[in-house]
Amino acid sequence: MPRPRPTIGLLSLAVIVVAGVMSGLGDGPAMAEPAAGGTLYVDHDIACSDAGTGTQSLPFCTVQAAADVVEPGDTVRILGNSLSPYSEPVTVTRSGTSDEPITFSGALLPQSRSAAVLAAPASGPALTLKGVHDVRVESLTFSDARHGDVVAVTGSGHVTLDRLTVSNSAPTVPVTGTAVGVDGTSSDVTVSRSAIYAGTAYGVRVEPGAARVTVTTDVILTQQHGGIAVSGATDAHVTGNTVFAPCATAISLDGGSSGVLENNVAAVVGDGSAQTSACQTPTAPLFAVSADSASRVTADYNAVTHQQTSSAPARTEYSWAGTSYTSSGAFRDGTGQGAHDIDGITATPTTPSEHSPLIDSADATAPGELGTDQEGHARVDDLLVADTGNGTGHPDRGALERQDTLTVSAADDPTPPKGLAPLGISMKTDATSAWGAALAYSVDFGDGSGPATGTPGTPVAHTYTTPGPYTTRITVTEPDGTSAEKSYAGVAAGTATPPATAVSAAPETSGGQVVAGLARFTVPAPADPWEIAYRTLDYGDGTRDNLAGDAQVPTQSTHRYAAPGTYTATLTQTDLFGRATTAKTTFHAADAFIAVTPQYDTARTIAAHGVLKLPAATLRADSNGTDAVQLQLVTSGAKASGALTLYTHGTTRPGTSAIAFEPGRTATAETTVKVTPTGSVDVYNGSSGAVTVEVATVGLQSHGQYADTYHPATPVRLLDTRTGTGGAKSPVAGGHSATLSAGGTHGVPASADAVVLNVTATTTKASGSLTVATHGTTDPGVTGPFWTTGQTATAQVVIPLRDGKVVLHNQSKASANLVADLVGWYGTTAGGSEFLPVTPARILNTRTGTGTGKVARIAAHGTLKLKVTGAHGVPATGVTAVDLNLTVPSPAGSGYLVAYPDGTARPGVYSLNFAKAHTAADRALVKVGSGGVIDLYNAGTVPVDVCADLLGDYDVFPTG
Repeated sequence: MPRPRPTIGLLSLAVIVVAGVMSGLGDGPAMAEPAAGGTLYVDHDIACSDAGTGTQSLPFCTVQAAADVVEPGDTVRILGNSLSPYSEPVTVTRSGTSDEPITFSGALLPQSRSAAVLAAPASGPALTLKGVHDVRVESLTFSDARHGDVVAVTGSGHVTLDRLTVSNSAPTVPVTGTAVGVDGTSSDVTVSRSAIYAGTAYGVRVEPGAARVTVTTDVILTQQHGGIAVSGATDAHVTGNTVFAPCATAISLDGGSSGVLENNVAAVVGDGSAQTSACQTPTAPLFAVSADSASRVTADYNAVTHQQTSSAPARTEYSWAGTSYTSSGAFRDGTGQGAHDIDGITATPTTPSEHSPLIDSADATAPGELGTDQEGHARVDDLLVADTGNGTGHPDRGALERQDTLTVSAADDPTPPKGLAPLGISMKTDATSAWGAALAYSVDFGDGSGPATGTPGTPVAHTYTTPGPYTTRITVTEPDGTSAEKSYAGVAAGTATPPATAVSAAPETSGGQVVAGLARFTVPAPADPWEIAYRTLDYGDGTRDNLAGDAQVPTQSTHRYAAPGTYTATLTQTDLFGRATTAKTTFHAADAFIAVTPQYDTARTIAAHGVLKLPAATLRADSNGTDAVQLQLVTSGAKASGALTLYTHGTTRPGTSAIAFEPGRTATAETTVKVTPTGSVDVYNGSSGAVTVEVATVGLQSHGQYADTYHPATPVRLLDTRTGTGGAKSPVAGGHSATLSAGGTHGVPASADAVVLNVTATTTKASGSLTVATHGTTDPGVTGPFWTTGQTATAQVVIPLRDGKVVLHNQSKASANLVADLVGWYGTTAGGSEFLPVTPARILNTRTGTGTGKVARIAAHGTLKLKVTGAHGVPATGVTAVDLNLTVPSPAGSGYLVAYPDGTARPGVYSLNFAKAHTAADRALVKVGSGGVIDLYNAGTVPVDVCADLLGDYDVFPTG
């Protein structure tokens, strides 16, 4: 049964404002503490800093500081102190998205002292939303001692202003400000459930050009020129507002505006004493629609209430297309509008008094009509009043809804609230009626069984036989049939066994690229989510997160691992009854590739057996998440033969080599070096004489950036100027170039970002070198092999692609035939491999038997099979390619090696060329064949020793 509120009577307007309508409006109910993620805090009442990140423990001092850094999906929580408002002009210029709006909220947190107040400065509005979209402002209070503009929406769209309070004293002189203004370049703006005190010229003002502005369920008092003024706006919906208008028009639409005017209440209060110089139009019509707007506006279900003495000036209720109407009947007869408008009500519409014609008489289908009133109460059906409105929902006219009055004790909860099925409970009610009526009640237990009945104070019993969550509903009934209901959610009859759980993990991807060290965990919704109390996800690296326990849909959580490796994540799920289940998944945090335009470092000379430290900045390895670098090395000026070993600074030097050199010759090779944990690399000169080295970074392997995956190819020849393969069929003259197509051919997509090639110069007529560059750019490119007259020389290079083409430039003074063989490519196509760097290790040495178990050279035209998986940190399965340095030490003759996947036909390509008595070394990215084996074929005419140093592996990781 409805609860009557105290009668206001013929009080002054000031008393009505303080005691009847505005008490507590705009603050809203206290809200639960939000999750820490995506929440910025502002609180100038405690230790704060605008230079920080806005955490709850160290919040921002000013609202503007938060507004300057807020991101889509974030909520700015503004905490208040009634003695200290935020005296600053706040301008919001950052936007959200439709899925992740930005929210500014002054809703109370449990520990808040009072509502947050923003004081309007003399320089302009307290809050300006400028050129933004998808922004919500809620539950904030604004003070305006200067009676100027308070909240301004300019050039913005998809903005919601909800549950705002504009609080200030009534002015005694004419003023010009607007409490909430929407300019003509804004659209899709909603002003809802707000309370605006008497302090400005206009409560809500919409300017010409605006579109789709909704003003709904607001309480507005005594503005000087208008409560709600819409001018020249398209599709304006003014719905369900209560406007106190003793000296101005309550609601007006002019300037060719179009829209709907429904369910509003215009209230005239006072005895005329308020009509001073600050009240310049005491006889203004309550509703006004101009002639240029009348044909475009629909008005209905509006109401006028009067509570004034006979000494107050007479008021026109409607001005429509320039014609005045003193009553709703005259308006209806004269215009055909307002078929359901009412007037003659002599009570102030705070909350409608019982049996008021305002109750249950609004149009529930009106555009902008909300399901709650200005104070957050639901729109309910008053059972003592016949429904005269339209649609379902039973809204009252105006912003305030008459509520039910039956009182049901909080102690009426089901007992016990949970247990394993079959679960027996008891329930009773001590419901009372404000009028002392005799009551009976019935309980619907929510499981399809028949209701149980009783009288207040007498319990009823029930047993739940089927597991599940149940909501019990008590219906209290009076003898005359008046009834009220209350529901109690939370009865849980548990299953015999706890709900099962599962978890899976995959790298984070976007646009085909991957952050190989950022895991996205997916936890399916349990079969019985209602039964889950909480879930904890341990990521296997010493960190964990709590997940929602009762999720109805799969839950996703992302986690960035600090270093590559294999991690086991464990999900622990605990139900309402304390039973725990677990699930595990394996995630391989790895690296993805970023092609880098090479920039050679200054040439450095390394003394015999000396070490050169290359810092992270020099190697460009100081970018986010870099674990390894791909380098090109160029040696010259060697005083003795030897090799360079590259390894992570601060670690033990391995017995491997990256490039071989000798006096009188310039050498080049690419290699991969692990840079963690310091980011720096040591270069050791293993010879008895000094050597000069230049280093350029050609790629980064990172677990912390969106980057490319590797796609190994079965080696294939793309260019051979001896045979015409690739288009050119003659040697390339000195100083000239050959262009080959790599993208869009032989399985390499046109969109590939980089390609790995073995490039060779043969039948050379003079000494020289090869430069390999990206076609269509001025990038310097990388250095290919160096050669002497008559020598065949090969080098492996990684080169970025722009249009799919690569340029090979002969830097010799004489001609040479050029050959290019495809090794693999980097790009965004699905199914690529991620990189795991390893500590360099020699996995093959035919001179010692390492890798083969016997000391034996590879015979001329012989093949050595080398297993490369399952050891030295390389997984046993899922490996697609290995990153090696191959060395042929001091061969007795000339020839070349072919490295290819075991179980496939040997391709006719070069992997490493060697010349008699000259040690040859270079990088080899080799696709792995069946059983984790690669084949090394000696295409020379003499047996040779071969060393292979492992640098890392590429893997397609299975889901664990």
